[in-house]
Amino acid sequence: MMTTATMTMRFAAVGAVALLLVGGCTADNCFFVEGEVYCDTCRAGFVTNVTTPIQGAKVRLECRHFMTAAGTVERSAENVTGNYKIELKDNRGSEEVCAVRLLSSPVPGCTEIEKGRDSAPVTLVDAGLATKVRRASALGFLKTEPLPNCGKILSDLALSTGPSY
Repeated sequence: MMTTATMTMRFAAVGAVALLLVGGCTADNCFFVEGEVYCDTCRAGFVTNVTTPIQGAKVRLECRHFMTAAGTVERSAENVTGNYKIELKDNRGSEEVCAVRLLSSPVPGCTEIEKGRDSAPVTLVDAGLATKVRRASALGFLKTEPLPNCGKILSDLALSTGPSY
């Protein structure tokens, strides 16, 4: 038999889940920014067949006015599977420039932020697009030491102009 305290806790948990699902968003005022974070295991500068997603990487959505550079940090997110989804509850307007930026990687040996893959611009203006989901380019960290088979992988891609690994 359930006690009153147990029942109260269960109702509170159900209510908290319902609030998370609703989150204050309506179809008219909500945007979602989605993307991936990876470990560049070959230090190639792009995704290869041995690139691995980083679970638990942290990213942040930043917006700033294009003229004044006055900035606002909108949301931080920690992904669970190498993918993240950030909810934003309103249209940012055409005067704001937004980007998702890398913050940190929990993977030992893959914490160096890759220049050129450290941020991804996103448009958060309702410009008549059919979806409220905005996809950001993949963001990457570099592995300290490339995998032993990277030389072969890059050679197979006809990209082996540099030193062999």
